[in-house]
Order: sequence, then structure tokens, then C-alpha cells
Amino acid sequence: MKKNILFFAIICLLAGASCSDRKPVFEKYYKFENSTWDRFNKIIFNIPIENPVAAYDITLVLKPNKDFSYSVLPVYIIMNTPSGEERMNDIKIRVKDKDKFVGEVEGQPVVIKTSLWKGLSISEKGTCVISLENIVPKIQTSGINEIGIIVEQAEQK
Repeated sequence: MKKNILFFAIICLLAGASCSDRKPVFEKYYKFENSTWDRFNKIIFNIPIENPVAAYDITLVLKPNKDFSYSVLPVYIIMNTPSGEERMNDIKIRVKDKDKFVGEVEGQPVVIKTSLWKGLSISEKGTCVISLENIVPKIQTSGINEIGIIVEQAEQK
């Protein structure tokens, strides 16, 4: 009897752990030459959509370094879905509070995640295109190592 209870408890723990660790269906990063994002350099991500029945969570990932001098990074985002729908948005990614990076952990590289869409339904198979444009009013923004997109299947409620 005790063996059955222990076995059941282990199965429940493993099942719970596997459900909470969602694996991305897409994850890609763009590495900037000289850690500098030029003002008119649009970054484009082509995301294959294989399961149009699912809902998706889309996250932008920013990896700045000590040379980044602003408290926010304004970004213009355009998303085109396989069905032809276009969504546009201006966002301001909060990067620093005073002189400290948001979520900074001593001795670790800074990684800032910003949710773009939660539970987004895409109705057709094909390629979803997301373009990112730096809208800082200077020609070059230094201090950005990488920017990326993570797409995960949304959790079922």
C-alpha cells in the first residue's frame, strides 16, 4: 500500500513538473554587430505556424549590456499572420530603474522579457512575420547585445 502511494505521488510530481515547463515552439535571437542597433535596421523573425488551432504566447527578449544608457527602449512592432491580419504596436521596454538594470542579478548577463501577446489565436498554417524597429531618436543605440522572440503554446485554462 505504501509503495502504491509513493508511486502515485512521484507520478503526480513528474506530471506537474512537465506541465509547467513549456517548451517554445519558436525561439530565435538576433545578435547585433558591435552591440549596436542602427535606427533603420528592422529585425525580422519568420515564425512557422504548424498548429493554427492552438493559442500562442509571444515574448520579446532583450539582452542589453553596461553600455546601454536609456531607461527604456522604444520599439515599433508589426506582426503579419498567415491569414493576412496585421497588428502594429509601439512598446517601451523598461530596461533600467535609475542606473540599475531591471531584474539585474549580480554576476549574470541581463535578460529582459516583455510579453507582446498572450493567448493569441492564429487561424491558418503558414508563416507569421514579426518585424521590430528601434525608434530611439538617435541613429545608433549602443549597448544591445541581442534581441529575440520566444513563441510558446498558451496554457490551457
